Amino acid sequence: MGFKFETMKNLFKIFNRVEKRLIIKSAIFGAGFLLSALFFTSANAQVLTEAQRGLILNKPATVFISTYYEGSVIIQSSADYPPLSGKSYSFKAGAVGSGFVINPDGYILTNGHVVKFEDDLLGYEAIRDVITPIIEDVLAIEFSKAANRTPTQAEMDAMMPAMMQELGGEAEAINTFYTAYKAGELKLDNIKRDVYVQQGAFVSGKKIPIKEGTKADVKVVDFDGFTAEGEVKGKDIGIIKVPQNNMPTTVLGDSDKVAVGTRINVVGYPGTATFQDFLSKESQLEPTMTAGIISAVKTMKDGTKVLQTDAALTYGNSGGPAFIESTGEVIGIASLVATEKGEQKVGFSYLRPSNIAREFLTGNNIQNKQGATDTSYRKGLDLFYAKKYSKAIEEFETALRLYPKLIDVQDYITKAQEGIARGEEVKEFPWGWVIAGSVIVVFGFIILVIIIVILVARRKKKITPPPA
Repeated sequence: MGFKFETMKNLFKIFNRVEKRLIIKSAIFGAGFLLSALFFTSANAQVLTEAQRGLILNKPATVFISTYYEGSVIIQSSADYPPLSGKSYSFKAGAVGSGFVINPDGYILTNGHVVKFEDDLLGYEAIRDVITPIIEDVLAIEFSKAANRTPTQAEMDAMMPAMMQELGGEAEAINTFYTAYKAGELKLDNIKRDVYVQQGAFVSGKKIPIKEGTKADVKVVDFDGFTAEGEVKGKDIGIIKVPQNNMPTTVLGDSDKVAVGTRINVVGYPGTATFQDFLSKESQLEPTMTAGIISAVKTMKDGTKVLQTDAALTYGNSGGPAFIESTGEVIGIASLVATEKGEQKVGFSYLRPSNIAREFLTGNNIQNKQGATDTSYRKGLDLFYAKKYSKAIEEFETALRLYPKLIDVQDYITKAQEGIARGEEVKEFPWGWVIAGSVIVVFGFIILVIIIVILVARRKKKITPPPA
């Protein structure tokens, strides 16, 4: 009995049903496999808040800045004390603040007042540093007049408290000599300024004294002090540079687009939180983050904008980055605090907008950009929080080779190694093998279809149609 066309039709119907089942089963299996793989990965990943991620990304680029002045206070003339005329007293003065890296080649943004003392402030700080030896010399001269001999050190130590009290206390004595400085009776000379930059926190017993940092060159300062009414002279922007490469950086955002109510975070080194007696020295280079919102956009007397915030800021925060919580982009520089009768009013502080700083960068051909260290560090963080520890360690080690001072990275490497030891690592899904296997299966399936079609076609040629 010959092969009938009806039989061939039935064969193709059966084949179609089998093919559909195979495709459906494969799709269900593949989808289930992918979903389970994705679920396994996401279920084990650690979820960061926006604020946490912003801090983690911006912290390595936030720096501690120390500015030191050295010089001489010279007494111009003294009718009452001729031996002191022309005498020189060496002084040292300093201040600390914050800043942030905006270019991997070592360019750092901060406030102008962090790296430059106005003349009056420098004079006051210099007088304060030398007030004791000046008064000691005056006291020694008076004693010599009365006793006709030089006082011993023990006698000087005994008389100094009474002398200070006679002058109204140390603060009043400083004011008296500062008035003389303003009148030209004392002057400053041989002034030298050094600016140092430090990063990170003390870890693993590694301690870096505050004064021992990387020396910076001051490239740009737009700050000339304050008016009698307290108005800032200049835009209060400072740009310094350290001889480093591959530094971790921050990304500047567009401050003109920041709306009132935007949540922000500020990172820096407020003196109140940094130098407490009950805190260990190991904590001094650990930056502090405070949170708040943009509470108003206001205008300075010179017409420039400032961003008002309720984030807690104080002395030492100056120069630190304020970044948008949701994006991590820096939109302001912590600069001013509200005061009333000389006292700071908590909850009312001001940021210099990032776009003002950007003008100084553009004018000095400095780009705000990220580098290779940022790329490896950010990849490492993504892998670390997905618990893909081995890959994360590779990226962190690359970042550390690029910039050995990236201290926080070593902590992440240690934590990743601990995660591997506990068996918590999420292995990389073998997508390459899955794709290769899928390609082989598809090609095998196509070849099988072709073989069946060829066999059916050959059988068809041998069929002799029944006589009419």
